[in-house]
Amino acid sequence: MPSRPMGSLAVIDWTIVATYLVATLLVGAWVSRSAGRSLESYFVADRSLPWWWLGTSMAATTFAADTPLVVAGLVAKHGVAGNWLWWSWAISHVSVAVVFAALWRRSRVLTDAELIELRYTGRSGAWLRGFKAAFFAILINAIILGWVVRAMVKIAAPFVDWQALLGAGAVETFAAVWPAALLVGTPNDTITVLVLFGVIGAYSSLGGIRGVILTDLVQFVMALAGGALFAWFAIEHVGGMQGLREGLAQHYDAEALLSFVPAQDAAWLPVHVFLIYIAVQWWAQYYSDGSGYLAQRVFAARDERHAVGGALWFVVLNYAVRTWPWVLVALVALLVFPLGTAGEGAAAVVAADREMAYPVLMAQLLPAGALGLLFASLLAAFMSTVDTHLNWGASYLTHDLYRRFVDPGASQARLVWISRLSVMLLTAMGVVVASRIDSIEQAWRFFIALGAGLGLPSMLRWFWWRANAWTEIAGIVAAVTSAMVLYPLFPDARPEHLLVAIVAIATTSALVATFLTPPVPRDHLAAFTRRVRPPGWWKDLPGAAPKTALGWLGAAWLAGNAGVFALMFGIGYLLLGPRAKGAVLALSGLFLLWATLRASKRFRLASGLRDA
Repeated sequence: MPSRPMGSLAVIDWTIVATYLVATLLVGAWVSRSAGRSLESYFVADRSLPWWWLGTSMAATTFAADTPLVVAGLVAKHGVAGNWLWWSWAISHVSVAVVFAALWRRSRVLTDAELIELRYTGRSGAWLRGFKAAFFAILINAIILGWVVRAMVKIAAPFVDWQALLGAGAVETFAAVWPAALLVGTPNDTITVLVLFGVIGAYSSLGGIRGVILTDLVQFVMALAGGALFAWFAIEHVGGMQGLREGLAQHYDAEALLSFVPAQDAAWLPVHVFLIYIAVQWWAQYYSDGSGYLAQRVFAARDERHAVGGALWFVVLNYAVRTWPWVLVALVALLVFPLGTAGEGAAAVVAADREMAYPVLMAQLLPAGALGLLFASLLAAFMSTVDTHLNWGASYLTHDLYRRFVDPGASQARLVWISRLSVMLLTAMGVVVASRIDSIEQAWRFFIALGAGLGLPSMLRWFWWRANAWTEIAGIVAAVTSAMVLYPLFPDARPEHLLVAIVAIATTSALVATFLTPPVPRDHLAAFTRRVRPPGWWKDLPGAAPKTALGWLGAAWLAGNAGVFALMFGIGYLLLGPRAKGAVLALSGLFLLWATLRASKRFRLASGLRDA
């Protein structure tokens, strides 16, 4: 297939994009009335949603426009195994599915920050709830929104020309009026961002979480179909899978490049760095127990069975399914734009920034219509992430800050109005932060470091009676302070080494603070265990799960991790070879995932967590 030059979208492409944008606005308007009934309707959809809605929505949110760009950069730098930077999070997400999803649903809270005062008590609990609500709604949300906006700018830049659409005079006028410090790239890029954020802010503020999840279902299907279609065109461009393998063998060490696990002597991903990914990174993050937008989806589940099923369905979609279209395109990019060559035009763009290989190949390889579908699918991926973070952040600002500390007696109508206002304020914040981010991968790594050390305190509160509010407070303060100090102090250090240092400091601080401060009063802990029935070590408190439940928990966790990775690598081998090995792994993965559901059910039953 001949390559096409970089340039504007054709009329049919714009038609596809416009149709999709209008459809999302209509969905928000359609569900706005039900969403506006109460805060519970707005943020947890009256706890009525089925597992496949929830799992698909989680996958859609995690399937951001930035991810295929980062994958292109990771594969170029580190080979396929470089994806362990994010593959390692599967271990955490399996933990959410088999352990925490049922517990979150049983807690019946509206936000994960609300759980803090359910688990802890006193001023320290109230302060921690307010701080975490502000920390996640503003700081963490700002970083995430900033990098996904930056990714969308990179994707849209080769295609969207507002001078051609509006006229040079309109763009020049905008550039003269809009503050230069708030430009997200060029004035052209900034207009693109403002238009998209306007649409997202409108439908997500209208429809609440139900509108967000409904649009997520469409957005995930579009994003996955668009990614698969692009991978097919890319593979055909280099002569099929055989042509890809032969071409890679001519330019690179194909065995090392295509390996799913790095060799011991791999200089680009040393074995100790790989071990950091799978032994430390997955549990060190603040979301190791499902906190954040994953918990928000779980809150909306019909019951615990749907909560667990949705969380496991998300892990399968997120890792076993969506990985491979991006990896295939990234490998094709290594043939079309070999490492170490500069060239001109598109080749120069990619040489300067390997993350740009994805949108540049889109422009070169896809015909009109297919290009519009993929561009719309990346818009869908972008919008599904942004709308979730707007709604999630607004839940903190409304429920955990305004309602808890400003106006506890506010009416439901006023709270819904505050929620919609919060969505619009967070929308503006995302645009501001995006103007400060240059590298998506570096933003990812700083985000990982910033949240390092928060994971252990988050998990301990579910398993150990001795954990208190100061456990989390010390962990947060130590993690954030360490990240802010170590990153500027050691700019040339590997991010993984900084991660281990931050985790060590934060974890030590959290444990020291735990033993230097008094435990949560027994009566408050008893109310928590009766409501949630957690497993672990609870000093015979009423309602706590018996120790026998831990055996089923361990079995579900091991089977879930083995199943997800077996299925993921099985699909990889089916595509890249050897296919017989891929078939065995894929079938084994499916069996292990079935076993995970069975063991998870036995764990819930042993814990007294009935499917109700």
